[in-house]
Amino acid sequence: MAGSAVAETMTLRVHTFNSPKSIAVSEFLQPWAAEIGTQSKGRVAVQVFPAMQLGGRPADLYGQARDGVVDAVWTLPGYSPGRFPLTEVFELPFVCGDA
Repeated sequence: MAGSAVAETMTLRVHTFNSPKSIAVSEFLQPWAAEIGTQSKGRVAVQVFPAMQLGGRPADLYGQARDGVVDAVWTLPGYSPGRFPLTEVFELPFVCGDA
């Protein structure tokens, strides 16, 4: 007798320092999370935790993802000095003329 395969559901946790009202959260992360739920037909859910709701400081975000506390983070390389040396070149004075 053949059994039907039931898709396992999963929930991904995304942590960020941004405010819940920030553009990064309201216009990108939340719609992206909803789209993943829709496209996966509910098999994948994404929970977004803005404003450091899961604790720590913005500088801790990379470590939280690395250590498996969360599945993904939205952060800035400058908050993790020394970890991303190739991107740090853009933070040097006079590299960029304006914002």
